[in-house]
Amino acid sequence: MNACKQHFIRMAIYNRWAFQQLYDKLDKYISNENYHADNGLYFRSIHGTLVHLLLSSKLWYSRLTSLSSNPLEDEKYPYEINSYWSRSANEWEQAIKDRKDVYEQIIIECDRWIDYVKELNSESLMIEEKFSYIDTKDKKQERNRAEALDHIFNHNTHHRGQITAIITKYAGQDGSPVLDLSAMSNN
Repeated sequence: MNACKQHFIRMAIYNRWAFQQLYDKLDKYISNENYHADNGLYFRSIHGTLVHLLLSSKLWYSRLTSLSSNPLEDEKYPYEINSYWSRSANEWEQAIKDRKDVYEQIIIECDRWIDYVKELNSESLMIEEKFSYIDTKDKKQERNRAEALDHIFNHNTHHRGQITAIITKYAGQDGSPVLDLSAMSNN
């Protein structure tokens, strides 16, 4: 297995581990009131941000695994998944109302990414194989697979960092998860 594929396997495993660490602290320290409160995040609340991460994961997975990701419909959600990018933070929050349901779906998505990356052809990552998709503004885009995977895992890290700051606001440093990649290897 080449280093590029090993990197993405490590990132997919880290992604799941980091979400578990985050949720352990959310469950322990963050009340429903603070979880749903307007915390000044781009998607308003911790809940809205987690729903964004879940729907983003579903959208990118569809882009990488199917011929068409537009429209991306799932009867679980009130609107087509790709339409949320033009909707309000309140609509993101209402896409899934239950806190536990969001967590369970995120872990399922994390497991899908681990399986997906493990099945990738190492050579396709090395030659920067391209794929096309329709973005959320109905424009055709082309990316290479490795770039998209970097984006997915980095995007999740970015928003987990925002949520960690909110946890620290409510629970102090002791309540905040340690999400450094190096901390994963110590568990």
